[in-house]
Amino acid sequence: MVAENQNALYSIVLVLTPTRPTTVRATVGGQAHAAFLRTVEESDPALAEVLHIPNMPSRPFTVSPLLGVGLARDRQVYLSPEQDYFLRFTVLYPPIFERFMARFLRGEGRPVVRLGHALLLIKEILVTPGSHPWAGYTSWAQLAAEARPAPELALEFTSPTAFGFGQKEWGKKAVVLPEPELVFGSLARSWNNLAPPVLCVDRTALAAYVEEHIVVKRLAGLETKMLHFGRAPQVGFVGRVTYGMMAPDDVARCQLDALANFAFYAGVGMKTTMGMGQCRRMNNEAMNQ
Repeated sequence: MVAENQNALYSIVLVLTPTRPTTVRATVGGQAHAAFLRTVEESDPALAEVLHIPNMPSRPFTVSPLLGVGLARDRQVYLSPEQDYFLRFTVLYPPIFERFMARFLRGEGRPVVRLGHALLLIKEILVTPGSHPWAGYTSWAQLAAEARPAPELALEFTSPTAFGFGQKEWGKKAVVLPEPELVFGSLARSWNNLAPPVLCVDRTALAAYVEEHIVVKRLAGLETKMLHFGRAPQVGFVGRVTYGMMAPDDVARCQLDALANFAFYAGVGMKTTMGMGQCRRMNNEAMNQ
């Protein structure tokens, strides 16, 4: 059963199979974004319109790349009806989850997702923790209550991650390094924009701790990858990073621990609603493999 909680956060994994052999763009972020909003719109047009509003401080959902695909050729990936693929959406505002799920519970034919010209049947919708590595749910209160003052935090960035710094004369500036100030600054900003006010953190104090006392202790598989959003290519980093909390401040460490777990739902950095910034907490054993 899915948690019924007005302050819940959800990670939904769709198990998909194409209706026929086809190809889709290697970067399907824009198409998956459109598919998500179209699904919400079919149940609640007013809510979908709100989600379209430009320049929102933090979007209450994220979209993954299409998972389970092979290597791209000419920026296209081949999809076979004999194979399952996965698309993940996270939702940080329960009414969106309710409208999204309502569309598939109405029983109006077999549910499908359209990515460009490709039509994919939805075989399963996974939300229960343990049903898929990227499925699950929690709540803001649970994230805060379970936080511990860990001396290290390990994060895995599984889709290209970058941090935007606006338009310059020469183009858009983006930083593609997992700097602690950028990673935890992004998470703290999203947390304060979306969490219940009583659980908001002091971003100024936390930023000071991060700047003075967090170091990068280990890197694994760190590299840059390019996504092609139409005519606007975007580079980002992927890989695993272990951060060390060098000063014994339990309040700051607990807040950072909660943010590390929050990354699973919020993503990190820019264009998280277009497939970028997918991130999850790793344990020490996994980091050492």
